[in-house]
Amino acid sequence: MADGEFLRKEVDGDYDLVMAIARDFRQSSLDARDKAMLEYAEKITVSPSEVNESDVQKLKQAGWSEVEILDIAALTSYRNFITRIADALGVQLSEDLARLRKDYLETLMVGKKLL
Repeated sequence: MADGEFLRKEVDGDYDLVMAIARDFRQSSLDARDKAMLEYAEKITVSPSEVNESDVQKLKQAGWSEVEILDIAALTSYRNFITRIADALGVQLSEDLARLRKDYLETLMVGKKLL
């Protein structure tokens, strides 16, 4: 949820763009470079044991440097870790998020129910 809010602020508050990316980034208006990054992040998240050198090569071909690829891998892994810790501790959304659009919250709330 926090990542979605960070992105929304970076794109001038565009709820619809953030929801389009969350629903299916492959069909969003993102450029090919960003889509390649999200495919890599998705693979790290969903099937990390299947990540291999060809995935890294795809990122390089899309224009990402080795340092940027390391950043993507580290940040994706960190977010996955933090999310699992929060879930394991039963952390709930803070009340200040209740002011956001309901369709936006529902789109970004993967596996969690709204309070």
